[in-house]
Amino acid sequence: MMFGKEILNAKQLVKKLGISKSYLYELLKMGLPYRQLGNKGRKYYVYEEVTKWIFENLGENDVS
Repeated sequence: MMFGKEILNAKQLVKKLGISKSYLYELLKMGLPYRQLGNKGRKYYVYEEVTKWIFENLGENDVS
């Protein structure tokens, strides 16, 4: 785990961003960054990376 970084699973991320799971999947198709342990591990998200990507790619008005 990365020290000082907020690590979230999908359920936590959609709640924190106030989006639906289906919208999360749309964002993933568009290139939303995620991490994964091994080839078949669960995806997890670094909140700072996610919000940076959203602001750079969508603009702050497109979320919530």
